[in-house]
Amino acid sequence: MAFVCGFSGATRRMPAKIGGCRSQKTFSRDGRRSTVKMTNEFEDLAAQLAEEMGGMSPPPEIVPGVNGMEYVLMNHEESGQSARVYKYGATVQSWTQNKREVFFTSKEAVFNGKKAIRAGIPICFPQFGPYGDLPAHGFARITEWEVTALEVLEDGSVYTELKISNETESDLIKSWSGDKKWEAVYAVTLNAGGLETALRVTNNGSEPIEFTAALHNYINCSNIEKVRMYGLDNSKYMDRLDGDKKKDEPDDMGAGVAITEETDRIYTNIENEVVVFDSAKLHVITIKKTPTLSDTTLWNPFGSDGCDAGWKSFVCVEPAVVSKPAVVAPGETWTGAQLFALE
Repeated sequence: MAFVCGFSGATRRMPAKIGGCRSQKTFSRDGRRSTVKMTNEFEDLAAQLAEEMGGMSPPPEIVPGVNGMEYVLMNHEESGQSARVYKYGATVQSWTQNKREVFFTSKEAVFNGKKAIRAGIPICFPQFGPYGDLPAHGFARITEWEVTALEVLEDGSVYTELKISNETESDLIKSWSGDKKWEAVYAVTLNAGGLETALRVTNNGSEPIEFTAALHNYINCSNIEKVRMYGLDNSKYMDRLDGDKKKDEPDDMGAGVAITEETDRIYTNIENEVVVFDSAKLHVITIKKTPTLSDTTLWNPFGSDGCDAGWKSFVCVEPAVVSKPAVVAPGETWTGAQLFALE
């Protein structure tokens, strides 16, 4: 059984490859039974009707990407969605709906299997930022993940699953794991509701496992000055540019939170969905998340020294668990998930 994020109810899988025997028709003529294969004409008509009705989505497939790095190509025919998920970092590098790109890919992004891909949704795990002994944002985004499922679910959702564990070949993973036994599974789903991504961490050892994590969403925008975030007001945040001082985000009176300077904040205990509105593109992007991702980070370098030259074209809004690290007891599984919808 497949676990899908928690936002949709579908759990059962269909085979990755849909095919096998061709449809047949049986009829009686002059007292004799005869079996006739479906004609090409009928097949063509069925294909045409399927296309007009949205069609059945093909199963995801692994294809070569930039510099030969492999990614999973996902297409959800009914909703016109497409996604690319690189095996390196399990990075959802692109998500489009009716050919509208939602995520930002930096022109400075490096696809070499050594650096994190600056695009889409890098995964921060098991450490967010500098809060620990690992390199910033941990090892998940700089590790080659194993693809464990490429499927179309019974409700038509398109599903991809990738995995790393304490047994993955990586010096960083080995040093962090020690005697810990664990696995992290990342599920990516396209369905009628949008894009779902879920990180599941299972503790297969005998001692509790503690970590911080974030889904580091790079959202493409026309210009950072045209973007407003809704759902962050009347809350508290840690200002990472001011020694993590706790500050208040006042009521925005319906105007939304704007970015007018370098911004790096961790909003704590955010239970609501966050909406990103781009007034130039007229894009409304809604991000729902599970309560396990109790924080939301907001980041844009706003032209600070050494920042990405494309800083005007993205905003990072990231469901996270940072202010209170997640703790997974032996035999238990922690799940942090988000659902993207574009209007």
